[in-house]
Amino acid sequence: MSDSETELISRSLCGIVDIGSNGIRLSISSKSSHHARIMPCVFKDRLGISLYEIQFPFKDSFEQIPIPNDIILEIVNAMKRFKLICEDFGVSEESVRVIATEATRMAINKDQFITSIWKGTGWNVEVLSPAEETRITTFGLCSSYNYVNGLYLDLTGGSVQLSWVKCNENGTGEIEYCQNPINLSYGASIITKRLRLEDKITLFNEIKSSFIKQINNGWDIPQDMMDKANQNGGFNLLTRGGGLRSLGHLLLSQNKNYPIQTIINGTSLPFPEFESMTDYLFLKGKLPSPPLGKTSKKIFKVSEKRAFQLPAVAVLMTALFDVLPKIKTIYFSEGGIREGTLYSYLSPEIRSQNPIVVASRPYAPLLANKYLELLMTAIPQNTVPSVVVDMVAPALCNLAFIHASYPKELQPTAALHVATTGIIAGCHGISHLIRALIGIALCNRWGGNIPETEEIYLQSLENLVLNDSNKIQAKRIIWWTRYIGTIMYVICGVHPGGNIRDNVFDFQVIESDPKLKSTTKQLKNLLIDEALSPNTKNNNSLPKDSPVTESIQEEPITQQQHDEDKITPIHKSNHHHYPTEYEVVVNIGKDDLKTSASVRARIITLQKKIRKLSRGNFERVKVHVQIKDD
Repeated sequence: MSDSETELISRSLCGIVDIGSNGIRLSISSKSSHHARIMPCVFKDRLGISLYEIQFPFKDSFEQIPIPNDIILEIVNAMKRFKLICEDFGVSEESVRVIATEATRMAINKDQFITSIWKGTGWNVEVLSPAEETRITTFGLCSSYNYVNGLYLDLTGGSVQLSWVKCNENGTGEIEYCQNPINLSYGASIITKRLRLEDKITLFNEIKSSFIKQINNGWDIPQDMMDKANQNGGFNLLTRGGGLRSLGHLLLSQNKNYPIQTIINGTSLPFPEFESMTDYLFLKGKLPSPPLGKTSKKIFKVSEKRAFQLPAVAVLMTALFDVLPKIKTIYFSEGGIREGTLYSYLSPEIRSQNPIVVASRPYAPLLANKYLELLMTAIPQNTVPSVVVDMVAPALCNLAFIHASYPKELQPTAALHVATTGIIAGCHGISHLIRALIGIALCNRWGGNIPETEEIYLQSLENLVLNDSNKIQAKRIIWWTRYIGTIMYVICGVHPGGNIRDNVFDFQVIESDPKLKSTTKQLKNLLIDEALSPNTKNNNSLPKDSPVTESIQEEPITQQQHDEDKITPIHKSNHHHYPTEYEVVVNIGKDDLKTSASVRARIITLQKKIRKLSRGNFERVKVHVQIKDD
């Protein structure tokens, strides 16, 4: 690499030191515009010193002491090391920010602490005001998801903050959040200590009364958010802070079949599941036993200190649930001061970018947009769930060839794990839902032939998506995700070189009338070899814009399928109780088919897989072949 290239890269790097309540976090990240939305980190370290607990060391009192000199020296030495690392990475002095929050702001010897850091490193410490800290942590939360709308709970060691936030509502990247959040001194460390000294029920009632008083004192939720929550069956509750993340890890550990155990950011859980755990912790005052089959009591990413605090966190959450409006889903975020600071640097245009598209873009073939355009010709317009069209499909086209060099038998398995332990697993801002869907789609793109153990993992990814109150919509999302993956299996087989040749291969979607059951005379559901047979008449008589007047003969519908159809909500564009049917015509030249047995096999596989997918499903697709004149 030339000196000029090194200089260019180093100019995009910035260092951030977050002096928090429960640790000192050091990081170097890139803010280069092409990937700034996912804020890739090139170095990260943490000094496990809790400034809050250092200042309140006594078990039986809340007497505060100054930050001890030996602790100050240890922190300064850690920062000296970080400064050397910044120099190694070429991070300029102007690109380093040292930010301190609540635990520094309240310190008796705050000035001594800040001065010692400046003398040791030459770095000025920015001590955020409560309003500034709220802004930065809110930005950190928003960075964790593509779209945010809900109530927001931020739990630290010394306090808890209740707010609301919404961002990226119209794809603008703008953020709206509560300017007068509720701040109360019920942090995880404080409640833990108070439970040793006070009656649990009395403390519970105090917390509940304090929140009621603050809410009645002018704290309001915007009406449009209230309306949205009423339509959706409740609010999203967005959470951050070590105590709540540990509670999330505890919940994941109780479900040994949950497929993404190592990434807490982007996790969402139904409210009843979360409430059941907090009720248990509140009543029992201890952690539940490990699930059946697990021998160790150790919980991944939950330290002994955090485990000891979890019953206290449950007291807070149980009191809150008696006060808050109806909650539908709990979300967990790892976005803190580092992520919030980086996100605050970004323009609204960059904030509005889709994280999964940005994360997958470096691996895209040169003409990924042409693959996406071709894929879209096989998808009914205004019907497929937007998450599939806007998020999964573009990422699928970007990632379509990253496993091309792998052995054939490994490709679908590696693809299944691409966003959980694979090449984009570490990207910030991707929800567990999207991680699961892109794995499902990419696995199908490589044919979906996986061993039994991976079939179990695939089912666990699908169960993650189905773990939603709207089961019907979740099933639709999975179905269309598998569908586009299967279509890409054929597209990439016909065009394996990252380039789409014109006038070779395309699709045409025709919506059928499900009331008509006679066999179409203009189109036949031919296998490829039948289409190529000299005894079969060329079925190219259907013009591109010609409507189909008769529907394809349906396979027999079982009583169970009939009952499923009856209880399935009908797409708003239909006014009957019949399933929605689509016919996808594969238009391809005969000569191109003759030259490749693998292409013929893929088309046959496509027909079989889509037929199997459609069986018993409310939305059904039939795939036909139309041989074009060359």
